[in-house]
Amino acid sequence: MHSINILDYSINSSQGDIDGMLEVIKNSNPHISSKEVPTLEDKIQIPYFLLENEISLDQESIGLAIKKIVLDVVSKLTTSQRETTALIIGTALVDLNVVDAVEASVYEYKKKPFESTKKSIDTYAKDIAKELGLNDFTMTINTACTSSINAVLEARNLINSGIVDYAVVVGVEVFSQMMSSGFSSMKLLTSSSQKPFDNDRDGLVLGEAIAGVLVGKDNSKWSLRGGYSNCNSLTITSVSPSGEEYADVMQKAMEYSNTNKKNITALKAHATSTHTNDMSEINAISKVFDSDLIFTALKPYTGHTLGACGVLEMSIFMAAIDEGFIPKTLNHKDSIMQEYIPLKEHKKCNNGIFILNYFGFGGNNTSVIIQKEA
Repeated sequence: MHSINILDYSINSSQGDIDGMLEVIKNSNPHISSKEVPTLEDKIQIPYFLLENEISLDQESIGLAIKKIVLDVVSKLTTSQRETTALIIGTALVDLNVVDAVEASVYEYKKKPFESTKKSIDTYAKDIAKELGLNDFTMTINTACTSSINAVLEARNLINSGIVDYAVVVGVEVFSQMMSSGFSSMKLLTSSSQKPFDNDRDGLVLGEAIAGVLVGKDNSKWSLRGGYSNCNSLTITSVSPSGEEYADVMQKAMEYSNTNKKNITALKAHATSTHTNDMSEINAISKVFDSDLIFTALKPYTGHTLGACGVLEMSIFMAAIDEGFIPKTLNHKDSIMQEYIPLKEHKKCNNGIFILNYFGFGGNNTSVIIQKEA
């Protein structure tokens, strides 16, 4: 499948816009808030990477936030170009009607009469596309943590098939009590900070974000060479400790994008900082790459933004390379595999070929290859 180009990107993260995020990364000082979440018995306070301006789980608030990101990335398109631009949303948020129903019926201290409002995540794409003069073709993808990166691959398919000329892909994740309490019940959350691939790691911090990319065939310094996605897991929440499933995804991503592993400049790891997933990923990396591989993780700066992390972390990584460096892995001291140590200091880099990993619940695993020309 032919590559397509990445024409623009924009983010709204816990650390602000792309300039704010780069400043935080350079200074290694991300701001972490906290949030109260329910358990079946009580409420607990957990660290959380929250947006500066709260976005509530309602159609108007989320719709306005998505529209702002879409406007940022399509601002240079003409009216006729917008008419052939698809809008694809990637999110791990479930139908808001389901969220309301669960929260109204499960937690003893919140029980109340429930009346369905039939709100759906997919309505945002359709309404925004119509309002901004985009193509009628819209889609919403929900494949857990790989949602928005799979949406990017789907955008590539649509463009290469000639269905549209451009596509805006938006990753969306805002605070959900049901999602947060679910992660808490599985004991996947840390009470402090994320420590990717570190022996002292003890879980992840969740985060909010809305991020968008515009892709098409116009000339650009950045291209999406290709990628690969599969669904293969040991259980609903993890893959085998050996990381064979992850290794297979990385190898096929390079194969399908005609990329030799020796030409990979650096790797952005998924790196949730949970015990099982970090070990699976580092084992997979060691199966595919030599120990001199440069690799890093971005979640200590943003939290795990679930369905939004695909587009968010791609945008942040590209912005850092545009700024001339690969970000270091924050909070890493003692590697779980001494032969493979993530980047401990920012490294100068202006261009190259990069592999980005995203591995999620249900065995939804995706790797993509992006390139910036010298």
